[in-house]
Amino acid sequence: MHVCLILDNDALTETVVTALEGAGRHRVTVFHDIAELTQSTMTPDAILIGLQQFTALRENEPMVYLRLSRRSRIIVVLSSRELLDAAHILAFADAWVFEDINVDRINELVELGLEGHCLMPRQFLSRLGVDEIRLTLLPRLSEPEFETLRLLGEGMNNRTIAGRLDLSEAIIKSLVRSVLSKLHFRNRTEAGVFAARQHGALLNARRGDARPLDRTGT
Repeated sequence: MHVCLILDNDALTETVVTALEGAGRHRVTVFHDIAELTQSTMTPDAILIGLQQFTALRENEPMVYLRLSRRSRIIVVLSSRELLDAAHILAFADAWVFEDINVDRINELVELGLEGHCLMPRQFLSRLGVDEIRLTLLPRLSEPEFETLRLLGEGMNNRTIAGRLDLSEAIIKSLVRSVLSKLHFRNRTEAGVFAARQHGALLNARRGDARPLDRTGT
C-alpha cells in the first residue's frame, strides 16, 4: 500500500513515518508542500495531509483537489482543538486522524480510511465532548467576551448584561456575535446552555486552570 504524507510540521511527519514504516505494510513518500504534491505523477492509495495543507489545497487548488480525490483516499491529520474550526472543510476528506488522540493507531486508521471509514474518538460523540473542545478555545475570548458568555449562562438578556458590564447594548450585541463565532455556537441559547452547564469550568478557566481534553480511549 502506498501512502503519501504532506503534514503541517516535521515532528509529526517523523512520528507518522516511523509508525507506518515500523508496521512494514506501507510504502511511504513524504512531500514538503502542496506544489510538490500536485506536480507528482504518483497515484498513492492514501494521502495523509495536515489540516493547514488541506485547507490551502481546497481553497487555492480546487481542481487539483478533485483530481487527487478521484484517485486516492484523502485523510486529514489535525488536533482535537481544531475540530470545530475545521468542521466546514472536513466533509471533503475521506477520513480524519487526531494527532493528539489516536495518531498512535495510524496504521489501523489508514486502513479504515481506505475503506471510507473514520474512527471517531468517543468524547466527540457526546455533548460534553464538544463542551470539552470549546473549553480549550476559551483563551481566544477577550475579557468582555468571556464575561458576556458567563452572563448568558445566567439567562440574562442584552440589556441586563449591558447594565452589569457598564457597556452599551450595541456593544453587548457585538460581543455576543463574537462569542458565537469564536466558539462555534449556533445561537445565544446554545451559548447560554453551555455556560450554565460548564459554570465551574468557566471559573477555572478564568483563573487559568482550564482542564485539557480527556485523551483516553476512542
